[in-house]
Amino acid sequence: MSSELREQFFTSIVHFRKLESTFSSECEMQMNEMVILQSIAGTCCKECPCMNLDVPKMQKKLNISKPAISYILNTLEKKKYITREIDAKDRRKVSISATPEGKAAAEQSKKKFDELWDEILTRFGEDNMRELLRLMRDLDELYATLCNEK
Repeated sequence: MSSELREQFFTSIVHFRKLESTFSSECEMQMNEMVILQSIAGTCCKECPCMNLDVPKMQKKLNISKPAISYILNTLEKKKYITREIDAKDRRKVSISATPEGKAAAEQSKKKFDELWDEILTRFGEDNMRELLRLMRDLDELYATLCNEK
């Protein structure tokens, strides 16, 4: 039973990655890029005046490093979705803003994500989703504990 369970777990992880890959290709950007762009463009939530990117908060939310965020910002800048300017008063600060193309891409990706989310939630059920998320959090915490022990 143990090897069968392990195989099912591995297969499920691969399927989750495929789900992200499918979504990313549909939205023409990676999930992390979408989350960061939506935060910069202010389209990440209804009550969101979050036009400034809170890098530590984003690191925690996405569970990625500061260099990974820098890489994503470089990618978004190459796609002409954002611009970065050095603050004239404090050269240590960089102002990041979404371009019109970036705002349109953020809105389009949010629309596609919302449509996909609504369909998943309708078919899977809210109670099932809450239970899945609870179990995933528990598994994530266990994994973090195991990593810290090593």
